[in-house]
Amino acid sequence: MKVSGFFNPKRFVVGLSLMACLSMLSLSAQAENNADGISADMVFEAPTRQAERLLLEVLYYIKQGEMNLAMSHVQDLTERHPDYHLAQMIMADLWAFRAGNLGLLDRVGELYPITVRRLREEAQVRWQFAHSDESLVKNLLHSSVLKVGQQPHLVLINLAKSRLYLYQNQSGELNLITDYYISMGTAGAGKEREGDRKTPIGVYHITDFVAGERLADLYGYGALPLNYPNIWDQSLGRTGHGIWLHGTPSDTFSRPPQSSQGCVVLNNDEMGSLVSKFNVSVATPVIIVNQAEDLLFLESERLEVLNEVQHWLANQGERFNWADVSVYAYPNELQLYYATFPDVRRDEHLIHQYWRRDEEGAWQLVLQSTDPIQIATRLN
Repeated sequence: MKVSGFFNPKRFVVGLSLMACLSMLSLSAQAENNADGISADMVFEAPTRQAERLLLEVLYYIKQGEMNLAMSHVQDLTERHPDYHLAQMIMADLWAFRAGNLGLLDRVGELYPITVRRLREEAQVRWQFAHSDESLVKNLLHSSVLKVGQQPHLVLINLAKSRLYLYQNQSGELNLITDYYISMGTAGAGKEREGDRKTPIGVYHITDFVAGERLADLYGYGALPLNYPNIWDQSLGRTGHGIWLHGTPSDTFSRPPQSSQGCVVLNNDEMGSLVSKFNVSVATPVIIVNQAEDLLFLESERLEVLNEVQHWLANQGERFNWADVSVYAYPNELQLYYATFPDVRRDEHLIHQYWRRDEEGAWQLVLQSTDPIQIATRLN
């Protein structure tokens, strides 16, 4: 059944509202051109990626008015993942639409406004990501990383896109190996204080792995704690603790984009892949930005900063290995750069440095700390 003529996308949505969700999207001209279908060469190697593809196909068919195709695909999706709340709500919408019971959609929207809004947002961000310009991801990486050391992986999280990117370090070159949908704090990005329900922006490191068996069901597969607040956060008076990458409850396939207390939340299978398949572990750097504009990076400063850090190391009288040094542009901070490298005087410790240009134009080491690579997580 292809719906046309009498079909009003703005009417079919007052409930969970797939069409409303799609009608709200402000896709660029390029994205609209790409929206004619879901690319066959998109890589969905894991069941969760297959689920995302099915969801995108459902949204596409609804957008085209192909309701029977949308229904068959969403039924397939819910059979594979009965705990996928967004898919269940879409299917309920489609059944109500097929029965001509649009009043039910009105009542659902009135009874569960927060749930409806959050699930709309998940559909929206997944759709927008699928039609986004891939070059933006490459630009974001280039603006974030001046030099990478010898750690096997790097994690880059773009909160504005609800996306985590995992890179593998191959002889100093970072290659994207996968990306995952993520959720962040209910109050958005830019953590400042304990309990503000925001996800921090900055450069952090994974300090531990906590298996799910040691945690409440809320954390699913397990957790990778981060070193928030780092010394830069502390210098600005930022408070809070317990910022983790973690999984979802056992009865939940995924969570809406803004639904955590500040942590970064992944689907359980994808969290498991990070830990077990890709061996993401302690000391892995995690860069968290809210959007590309957070990186106030000047290309002309790249060599200046690298030369300054290298010169400092050469003057220490210690045998620091330049290949071990990583340097990053610090997000949301003008002319602030973060360098980190192993401490040659103490095993299993990292040195963290923050460099900034002073009023006279000279580069200054403004903060430095040395911390253990692994910090055991204290559970209450």
